[in-house]
Amino acid sequence: MFHATVVTASQFFQVKVFNTNLKEKFTKQKFITISDYSECKGNLEINKASSVSEAGPDQKFEVPKHIIKRANQTPKIDSLHKQAPGTIVYGLFVLHQVTSQNFYEIQDNTGKMDVLGNGKWHNIECEEGDKLRLFCFQLRTVKKLKLTCGLHSFIQVGTR
Repeated sequence: MFHATVVTASQFFQVKVFNTNLKEKFTKQKFITISDYSECKGNLEINKASSVSEAGPDQKFEVPKHIIKRANQTPKIDSLHKQAPGTIVYGLFVLHQVTSQNFYEIQDNTGKMDVLGNGKWHNIECEEGDKLRLFCFQLRTVKKLKLTCGLHSFIQVGTR
């Protein structure tokens, strides 16, 4: 499985692709058509019943720059605190502190939030100031609102 972002002329979608053989179709600047997908919590899911093919020349369009900008934008932490539990989050955040093997605290200029990593996402090699790209984390309230990893979550660690 891998994560991708796709855009149309008017919006963008986060996509979970369960067929790794399709990875070459999900690259920048490639126009594709997707059918027989499912939708779960605002994400598209591509599975073996789905069809992904390269778009023909008559199906190509200009993607507005503001759509691309929005698709690449990380939500601000203060806006995450206003979202409903269950919201799926993708974004690039600065690691403020590792508080335990399972808890990481992220921060931006609007606030801080805990990230709960478990399974393969606990005790990851990272340090204060590193950038954590979070894929498919879910807002949950356990005493306070935090980002929690789930079955399809992924963390990519980048250095300062």
